[in-house]
This record gives sequence, C-alpha cells and structure tokens, in this order.
Amino acid sequence: MEEIQETAELRQGKKEKKYSLLYVDDETTNLRVFKSNFRKFFNVYTTASPIEAIDILAENEIQVIVTDQRMPEMTGTELLEKILPDYPDMIKIILTGFTDIEAIKDGINRCGIYKYITKPWNFDEMKGVLDRAMETYQKSQDSEEHLKELEDTNTELERRVKERTEEINKINKRLIDSIRYAGLLQQSMLPNERYLNRIFADHFVMYRSKYLFSEEFIWTTSLNFRSEDYTVVAVIEFDGKGIVGSLKTLIADSVLNDLIQDRKIFHSGDIIKELTQELDAAGSKELQCEMKVSVALFDNNAKTLQFSGINQDMIIFDGEEMVVLEGESPEHAYDLMADKIEITEGSTYYMFSNGYYNQENQDGVKFSQEKFEEMLKSIHTKPLNEQYQFLSQTIDDWKGDSGLNDDISIIGFKL
Repeated sequence: MEEIQETAELRQGKKEKKYSLLYVDDETTNLRVFKSNFRKFFNVYTTASPIEAIDILAENEIQVIVTDQRMPEMTGTELLEKILPDYPDMIKIILTGFTDIEAIKDGINRCGIYKYITKPWNFDEMKGVLDRAMETYQKSQDSEEHLKELEDTNTELERRVKERTEEINKINKRLIDSIRYAGLLQQSMLPNERYLNRIFADHFVMYRSKYLFSEEFIWTTSLNFRSEDYTVVAVIEFDGKGIVGSLKTLIADSVLNDLIQDRKIFHSGDIIKELTQELDAAGSKELQCEMKVSVALFDNNAKTLQFSGINQDMIIFDGEEMVVLEGESPEHAYDLMADKIEITEGSTYYMFSNGYYNQENQDGVKFSQEKFEEMLKSIHTKPLNEQYQFLSQTIDDWKGDSGLNDDISIIGFKL
C-alpha cells in the first residue's frame, strides 16, 4: 500500500479540494503506472490485496475505489459487494477484460458499480471517468442539504392535502427514504436502451441535469391493448422550484403510468389534462410550479400521430420538409385539442425541453431556438447516433467552461 499526497492546487484564489481514491490490482506494475499517472490529481492509495483494501477503507476517508476484476484473493465484484453495506456512497469503478463484461453487467445493481472500464485503459478515458466520479460523489454529499428542505416540504404536503392517492404516498415515502439516491431514481425513470431499441427503428436520447436533482424527464411506453397498438412519448419539465420540481417529476412518472397503462387514455390532450389535474391536487398553492409538457401518441395501426403540448413544440422531418407542431399556452391545459397527422415512413421526430436552446455561453448569450431548429435541419439526414454526437459537441463548445444553466432533455427517433 502506498499513499501519495500533494499540496492542493489553487484555483481562482481558492484551494481546490483534493479527493482520495483507492486502486486495487494484484499486478504491482499496474499499481505503479496508475500511481504515476494520477498522483498529482488525487490522493492515491494502492494495494495488491483486496483484503488489505478493506483495512485501508476503514482507516481513511476514500471517495472512489477502482478495482481490477480478476484477482486471486477475490474478484473485483466480490470486493465491491462486500464493502457496499459499509460504504454505500462510495463511487465504485471496476476494470475488466471483454470476457468479463456480462458478469460485470449482472453485478452492477448488486455491487453498486458506478462504471466499468475495459482494459487496457488510456489516460484520457480514465481521467475523465475519475473526474466525473468525484463530481457525482460531491453532488451526492451536497444532496444532504436538500434533505431538510424535502422533509419540510413533505410535512406541508401532509398537512394541507386532504386526499392523496396511494401511489403518491408511496412515492413521497420512497423519496424521503432514498433522498441520497434521488438522482439515481430519476435516471431509472428514463427509458433504457434495450426498450428504446425495441419500440423505435432508430433513436437517441440526450439528457443532462444541472444539479443532482433534475426538474425534467423523458417518458416513453409502447402498449398493445386488444386490437390497439400505441407508442407514447412525453417530455416534461418543471420550472424554478428546485427540490419541488424534482419531486414533481417522480409524481408525474407515476401518473403517466396510471393514465396510459391502467386507465387506457389514448388522447394526447386528455393525457395532459389529467396529468395537470393530478399534479394540481398533489400540493398546496405554495408548492405548485409551472409545467411544460408535450405528448406524442402514435397509433401504429391507423398510422397516425396525435400531438398536444403546453409551451413545448415537436419537430418532424418528412424528407426535406420540416414540420413544427406548436404547443399551446398554459391556460389551455384543460381543453387541449390533439393535432392528428399521418405517419410517413422514414420520418424523423424530435421532442425536447427548452434547456438546449436556452443554454448560455460565457458571454451570457443564449443558443436560441432558431439556431437549434436550423441545426436540426442541417443534421436530420445523418444517422441518429451521429446527430447525438453533433448535438453534444455543439453544446459543449457553446457553453465552454461555464456550467449548465438549465436541464437538457432531447429525444430523436424514427418509428
């Protein structure tokens, strides 16, 4: 075991916090290489023994552990599973060969793995993963400050709301019990790749949150009911209430499942109407916040699309023609019509929050919706994975060193 500690660097006149990490690998050469590469960025603890690693964790404050998978004393997943009860907040990263990937995937939830990296790793990839891991850890610690605010909010809700559905009660209790993992809960609400690959011919999802708790999310479902065959996509964002906005996303997710999966509401305007009513009933006036929402309902048998929205648009490219389906203003939330159009094979659909085009650069200039639409015009014929890469690089270049000033949610897809 070796510890490398150096004086923290100065950034903008303030001392930059230097995080600590533990690297476990039975090959001493790998330990030396890792130490040599990262000693100036982090306090690095190294050991070739998983057993000794447990002792190091007990004696030191470690934020991130990186471990090889194949070791003689125990595997990396066995080590991470063993330490999980005592160190639930520690970020856990595992190094593995291609032959181990399926085993690692099976152990992600069991062991609390944050990331797995295939060997051999390179410096830039590893440095990027470690930086993001430290940032995630810090966000998790910062979420403690939100706990008291959430408890006060929940007390106010319990006092003022006379009736509440059993599902909302479960969500509130689950949120209080799992506040440290609220960000992970929101991530779990997003449609996973396997599901999206099943319901769409091609797609991409761009989802970035300003803080640990996001105020928006993307929701999808595919439902076969008797002779009916529907695909539903929704983008929802709440505005300006911080922890209340993130709480609303969890409630909205549950309500959408009830409206479509259980109550079988297949009218995009009625879905938004019922969603608005349920959310209005879930809190006092002081706890309400503005909702922007768009719902696209595809009837796969009739080959038609219904669209309704509140302060959100949808963009469709049919060949070279761009069609913008515009959302209504909030006062129409209870009497929304549904634009119905024919589905054309090969069309590309985009649904999005306002976070991308509201992103400011270092001079405080917003990207703008006009520029966003022009960008989609220029890239809509490219494969959707290339579109995602282009959108990501463009917004990163635009914001530069400034952080996100809003959450970003975009989904592009073909049926």
